[in-house]
Amino acid sequence: MNDKGRSRGDWRLAVLAFFIFLVLFIYSSLNLKNVDLGYEQHELLLAEQRLRLEIDSLQARKAGLLNLERMERVAREELGFQYPQAGQIIKVVDNGHER
Repeated sequence: MNDKGRSRGDWRLAVLAFFIFLVLFIYSSLNLKNVDLGYEQHELLLAEQRLRLEIDSLQARKAGLLNLERMERVAREELGFQYPQAGQIIKVVDNGHER
């Protein structure tokens, strides 16, 4: 009877130790996953910040390129365009209100 009681007690102790180990293992795994996700979130926030700065830079460049004074200068100086003379303008569309 003592051997049965002892083996049953050993069995319960082994099961208890296994469950304690399992709980600690799951807790450690989840904690490590949480830390990894924190690092990943930080990297994504830094990437977002870099992209926002790049967007701002590109928008400033776009505004500079769409500047009408710059466009006129490029058209006249680099492309050789010039303002039309009075006789060069031909009215193509007649909207009917000017009769």
